[in-house]
Amino acid sequence: MNVKSIISRLRNTITFKMFGLTVAILLVFSISTYLIIYTLLPHTYKSYKQQQLANNIDSFIVKSATLSDVEAEDALTELRLQTNIFITIKDKDEKLLYPVLGNVQLTPAVATAISLSPTPILTPSPGTTVSTAAASVSVASVSRDLVFKGKEASLIAYFTPQPIDEASKVLALLAPYVAAFILIASIGGSFFYSTLMTKPIRKITLSAGKMAELQLDTRIPVHSSDEIGKLANSLNVMAANLQGSIHELKTANEQLLKEMERERQVEARRRELFAAVSHELKSPLTVMKGQLEGMLYKIGIYADRETYLDKTLEVANEMETLIADMLRVASSDERQLSGTQENVSIRSLIQGLIAKYEELGQQRDLSLISLISDESEIRVHREMLEKALNNLMHNAIMYTNPGESVLIRQAVHADYLTIEIINTGAHIDERQIGRVFEPFYRIDNSRNRNTGGSGLGLYITKQILQQLSISIQAKNAKEGVVFSLHFLRDPFQSACRR
Repeated sequence: MNVKSIISRLRNTITFKMFGLTVAILLVFSISTYLIIYTLLPHTYKSYKQQQLANNIDSFIVKSATLSDVEAEDALTELRLQTNIFITIKDKDEKLLYPVLGNVQLTPAVATAISLSPTPILTPSPGTTVSTAAASVSVASVSRDLVFKGKEASLIAYFTPQPIDEASKVLALLAPYVAAFILIASIGGSFFYSTLMTKPIRKITLSAGKMAELQLDTRIPVHSSDEIGKLANSLNVMAANLQGSIHELKTANEQLLKEMERERQVEARRRELFAAVSHELKSPLTVMKGQLEGMLYKIGIYADRETYLDKTLEVANEMETLIADMLRVASSDERQLSGTQENVSIRSLIQGLIAKYEELGQQRDLSLISLISDESEIRVHREMLEKALNNLMHNAIMYTNPGESVLIRQAVHADYLTIEIINTGAHIDERQIGRVFEPFYRIDNSRNRNTGGSGLGLYITKQILQQLSISIQAKNAKEGVVFSLHFLRDPFQSACRR
């Protein structure tokens, strides 16, 4: 980076601008003050001296009324010596009453003023010395009327502002040194002032730049309640609000993506279901059509309408069951989770299921056994979980051989909870076990519905559990077929009561 670019960058900073402005203001102010002092000091001092002299003369005039002639002369002499002035008093005939002529030593300026007077002020007598000087020396005077030695007279007091003239010359001689000091002090003071005053602004600028880059966790320290502090606080509030808004937008966007993905999956399942439904409905409709045509035209065995009307009704009932299952599938696809979650005791829930299906288990010569002994709880939508477990329990009872058992057990792991429903003595071919959750898929090769199923029960169960964020798996084990439900640790709370 060359010098030119550095200078260009500095010129664009507020510190440099404030520094330059402060230097200029200080220089103008200091030089103007110096020039004003140099210009006005002689005149001001002269006016002050004249006023002081006038006050002294007025005081003397008042005081002289009570003094004798000798005392008045002594007072004048004392005043003259104290104030370094020359005093003359003349009567109306221009006769000099004071000072008494003798050896009168005059200052050059006073002597010059006296010599330039249109009427002689002093008439030297033999032995009187009057010194003169150049006419360029300035002299100031004050005159008053008074009564002196019993006569009406005029008093004139002369003084020379020579000391202040010399002071003005000294100021002129010191001007270069004062100018150098003013320049150095202005530059140093301006640098310190501009650096100090723009420090919080530089911090705000740096933080605002980070905020502009969407680093919205950046915060500006607020150390004052002035305008700069309020600006910093406003930027902090703006960043916090913007951060919250962006977070809300991200959350909404993620939710929208999830909804879109869910809709895509629902649509895919719907297409899959419609394809399966068309296949499943084709067979019973064909059977019904054939039976009805045979009965209509009294063809062969279909002439016995009473018998085949009952069979046609059975087919219609099967179709009704199939359609009801399809409606449940559609309902599970479209249903949004409603209501609030609640803590559900696994042990109590399973005991309720066993009590519900106890009679059906006895009819099929099955033992329904719960191996859950503790009081573990999960936080879930109770109604939907009950529907899923109902389907699994009914499926286990319908597909377990008589004399066997349906076991329900629980396992608590580090990051998840497992509930297992076991059909003892059952086995599913490994090539088929992965398809049990497909719609309309049944294990029996004849695809009959003697078990009462339509092939949609496990499919519906999986859809419900997916909405509850619960995974399900079917596998063969030594005891039989095991359906495992896995609850992640996040959505459940375990409270084991001993």
